[in-house]
Amino acid sequence: MNWRFAQRSTRQLSASRIQLWQAQYVGKGRLLSSAQRPADQIPSNKARLAIMDLALTKVNKFGWSEQALTSAATELGYSPMAHGSSKDTHSGSSSGLSLITHFMDRALDETRIEADDQLHEFDSTTEKLRFLCRVRLRQTRPMLQRWPEAAAILSQPQNVPVAMHQLADLASQLYYLAGDKSSRIDWYAKRSALAATYLATELYMCEDRSPNSQATWSFLDDRIENMTSAEHSGLKAVAFTNQFSRNSFNILSSWGFVHR
Repeated sequence: MNWRFAQRSTRQLSASRIQLWQAQYVGKGRLLSSAQRPADQIPSNKARLAIMDLALTKVNKFGWSEQALTSAATELGYSPMAHGSSKDTHSGSSSGLSLITHFMDRALDETRIEADDQLHEFDSTTEKLRFLCRVRLRQTRPMLQRWPEAAAILSQPQNVPVAMHQLADLASQLYYLAGDKSSRIDWYAKRSALAATYLATELYMCEDRSPNSQATWSFLDDRIENMTSAEHSGLKAVAFTNQFSRNSFNILSSWGFVHR
């Protein structure tokens, strides 16, 4: 099928896009200095978001690291250690994990914006899920060279619960945006299937060298078709869930997220 969105330029979570989030800190094309913008006049959460957003533009240079956060804090006129306020609420989480989860949250926000603009153009749930997965995957592309590093951080035993929570939330949000608000027993089965499909495609994309990621989109199309075919083939909900739970575990294992 010739998907309309395949021909359309999709907004990406690029450096220029991230810079837009910092508009409240920019004056006449330059970042305000600490003298112009005293730290005690900015709510702590606002400062935290400013540091995290700017740090995302530095990931390709410094990686998912404290250095990216330190550089962002300094550029915004804060102490190099001000990024301490950027640490998330997960016990023992590192600067890298905080930055990764912030990126995932921002990318999901961008996906929702894109959905508001274009989702009405698609009729079936399958078409909507395919579109939403493509939109969300495109948010990762500017970070692609550093994504294996993010996977390594997420694979650390203490971080796996955070990784799985993010993946489960993504699947749930994508189904919700696609119009599926069911509360039947297959609710979990469908979302575990989508989570496995999305994760497999994202990791495939890390190795894809085809023009415009065409191989990735073909891979995604096949996985979506397999997923929806299984969903409508009369499989029992428990068997369906078990099948995709095994798939998810195998995917995570093969890419180093969990260890057998």
